[in-house]
Amino acid sequence: MYEFIGKVKGVGELQTFASGFTKRDLVVEEERAGNWPNVVAFAFKKDNAAKLDGIVPGMRVKVGFAVDGREWTDPKTGKVRYFSDLTALRLERL
Repeated sequence: MYEFIGKVKGVGELQTFASGFTKRDLVVEEERAGNWPNVVAFAFKKDNAAKLDGIVPGMRVKVGFAVDGREWTDPKTGKVRYFSDLTALRLERL
C-alpha cells in the first residue's frame, strides 16, 4: 500500500453505475515545495465511499491507496486500451 499526504481540493458526488457499482472521488493536492502542484484523484469504491462523509476542501489528510490497472478490448474495433486507478483503502484526517 502507498500513502499520500496533502490538502483536500474537492470531494466528488457518489456515482452509481448500471451494474450497481458505486464510487466517489477525492482530489488531494500534495504538500510540497516547487513550482508544479501535484494534484491527484483517488477513487473510494463501494462501502469505502462513506469514508468521505464530512471531508471538506482545505482539510489535511493521509490517503492509503493501491494502484489498480486493467486491460480492455473494444469489441467494435478490437483496439486495446489500458486503464489505471488509484483505489483508496484508508483515509486519515490530520
